[in-house]
Amino acid sequence: MFTLNVSLILVLVFSTQIISTDGDKSFNCQICEGNRTNAYSKNLNSILSVITSNTTEIDNGFYNFSLGQEPNKAYVIAICRRDLSLANCRSNIYGSASNFQEICLSSNESVGYYNSEMMFRYSYKPILDIRDSKLNCTYIGPWPAPEPYIEKLRQKSTNLLSGLIKKAAAGNSRDKSAAGSVNVSASLSVYAITMCSPDLSPSYCFTCLEGALKTLQICCSMRQGPSIYIPGCLIETENYPFLNLATWNSIPPSPLIPFTPPIPHRRRSKPGRGIYIVIGVVSVLLVTASLFLYFSRRTKQNKQEIEKNNDQVICMDFKQFDFSAVQAATHNFSNTKRLGIESSARVYKGMLPGGQEIAVKMLLKIDKDIKRKFDNEVLLLTNLQHRNLVKLLGFCVQQDLMLLIYEFLPNESLDKFLLHDTAKRANLNWETRYNVIQGIARGLSYLHDDSLLRVIHRDLKPSNILLDVDMKPKISNFIKATHVHEDQTRGASSTIKGTCWYMPPEYGQQGQFSVKSDVFSFGVLLLEIICGQMIGCFSEGEHGVNLLSYAWSKWSEGTALDVVDPTLDRIESHKTQMLRCIKIAMLCVQENPTHRPTIAAVIYMLNNDMITIEEPSKPAHVIYSTMTWI
Repeated sequence: MFTLNVSLILVLVFSTQIISTDGDKSFNCQICEGNRTNAYSKNLNSILSVITSNTTEIDNGFYNFSLGQEPNKAYVIAICRRDLSLANCRSNIYGSASNFQEICLSSNESVGYYNSEMMFRYSYKPILDIRDSKLNCTYIGPWPAPEPYIEKLRQKSTNLLSGLIKKAAAGNSRDKSAAGSVNVSASLSVYAITMCSPDLSPSYCFTCLEGALKTLQICCSMRQGPSIYIPGCLIETENYPFLNLATWNSIPPSPLIPFTPPIPHRRRSKPGRGIYIVIGVVSVLLVTASLFLYFSRRTKQNKQEIEKNNDQVICMDFKQFDFSAVQAATHNFSNTKRLGIESSARVYKGMLPGGQEIAVKMLLKIDKDIKRKFDNEVLLLTNLQHRNLVKLLGFCVQQDLMLLIYEFLPNESLDKFLLHDTAKRANLNWETRYNVIQGIARGLSYLHDDSLLRVIHRDLKPSNILLDVDMKPKISNFIKATHVHEDQTRGASSTIKGTCWYMPPEYGQQGQFSVKSDVFSFGVLLLEIICGQMIGCFSEGEHGVNLLSYAWSKWSEGTALDVVDPTLDRIESHKTQMLRCIKIAMLCVQENPTHRPTIAAVIYMLNNDMITIEEPSKPAHVIYSTMTWI
């Protein structure tokens, strides 16, 4: 015997026309993932068998089934559209369970979108109130937008969906859905529905739908009727009235039981305990705010102290190394310990007495600009901590020398693998390169969106990508980086900082930089990793075609795989992923910065091969110059 739990919660949105309910339907999107264990398979099949037997009491639109014990417990949920009749909802659920039994025979998790009338999902892990975007589909309508109305359609659709997203997120545990329409022209309208699963919090519902909208804007802004389905939320649009809005708005939410996570009796709050919790939370917030203000002021004072005194640096968060200790660690900065040299810096390998390996960057204190660069690196890395950023251990100042001490990364920088070193390139198989690409993107996303300071790197290139012992990338060299306000994404500079090959035209020509400047650099870097050559050394044909022009010509001719490094093996088996990366790179190097994706969108495109990516246009003309860049 077994127990089947059914939690009755809510009716939800899923759109399109009412379909037949004969139990023999196909999903317009169905994904099967993973492999089942025997115990899990038994629990799941038992649930599906009970559902298809038509004996389960199904009397509202959101269903939660579970059976078994961890780690082989099976979870199943089903969500029906709010305007769907009870009979149709039941029939769809029965048909879905039967469909999954036949198609996803060995998968341990799956999701199906049943012609948008409902969603059916099962998993080996809890599903409710879980943030998950792995199993998703994007549908691009077959109708291109009429040329005269493309911009108007984009604007009207965005405004409509933005309003519906807020309305859905503002719902309650009984209904998080919204539907509406807007006229674009006399012959063109947009009809749309947004939905969140009722167990999600309002804030995550909003986040999920906002992410879905951004994806649609990237992939499908020139199409009518695009839709995206994500576990937990969806957006669907059409160019015809697939749903009677008058009927939709006239249907009140069903009297369903709100979803409340079960709480064991022994852990329930005692009377009055909530007051203490509130007081505790408020106290923590006050202390945190006070500490933040204190550290902010101290950081500002530190910066002023650096300006006043060339021989002393005071910093709370990093260790100030003794010069003699650094000198001993690097064998008095011996040439045998030198890792690299730049115009204003040298990098040495060292070892501290405890055996810790370090990398020491020596800045020659020649002028105030060098001192500002040192100051900038310390102040930025005080506030930046991420697995894909190099870790600053401390610093040291000694007369005319300024030293920055970092963690040592044994595989040095990416350019060592791409620059005239076939032996090292052999270590960069496609799996490693793809992991490097993803790691760089994650580090850049942290700088742009998730760190305490919004940082624009302004010098993203292979020599500033370091590789640890496991070939995981870490972005380094923040001397030329700049931080902007949280709500600021761009700026301007009278002094151009960076490397010409990686600069977008708006920065190299006009001094205008933004987060999209880093995206451009990332696109160049992505192409370099794919082709195995650095842009400054790449030359194709007697006229010396540059890397971006070469990649674009091959993409346009349908022979984009010619761009791939010929030293890679099993190219054919990675063909789809390689072509996807080339396409993303082409989007990143578009001339107009507004046409480039954000780095968050890049990560989404890299990790979701079910979505269709917008076609790129001709890339920007790269600035090649003999002038010296700072």
